[in-house]
Amino acid sequence: MLYLTVFVALAMIAVSTTALSVCEAGEDVLLGEFVKDDETKMDGAPVYSQVSDGTVFSFFRNKGFWYLGNLEPWPPETYYRCVDPEGCSMGEDTPPVTTDTVGWTASKMFGSEPVPIIVEGACKNDEL
Repeated sequence: MLYLTVFVALAMIAVSTTALSVCEAGEDVLLGEFVKDDETKMDGAPVYSQVSDGTVFSFFRNKGFWYLGNLEPWPPETYYRCVDPEGCSMGEDTPPVTTDTVGWTASKMFGSEPVPIIVEGACKNDEL
C-alpha cells in the first residue's frame, strides 16, 4: 500500500499544469491560452501569461489567492479575482479552473461579467 501511495504522489507531482485557457469571459482581450512561466513567480507560485493586443495578461497569486490581470502597472490592473479560501486553490501553485463552486468575481475597475470560464489545456471546439 505504501508503494501505491508513493506512486500516486509522484504521478501527481509529474502532472503539472503547463497551460490554462480562458474560453469565455466578459473581457475578450483575456480569451486564449496562458502558459506557465516557472521563471516568473509571485507569492512563490508560477505565473501563467499570454500576450493580447500588445499587453501581457497573467494569472498570478497574491497572499494565497489568485488573480487575472495586467502585472505591468503597479498596483496590477486586476480584471478577475478568486478569493474564496475553499474554492479558489488558496496557496496552491495552480489557479483554479472553473467549476460551479469556484468564486471568480469581476473587478469593479477593469473586469466585467460574465466571469471567465477557465480550463486546463486548450478550450474545446465549442468554446472560444
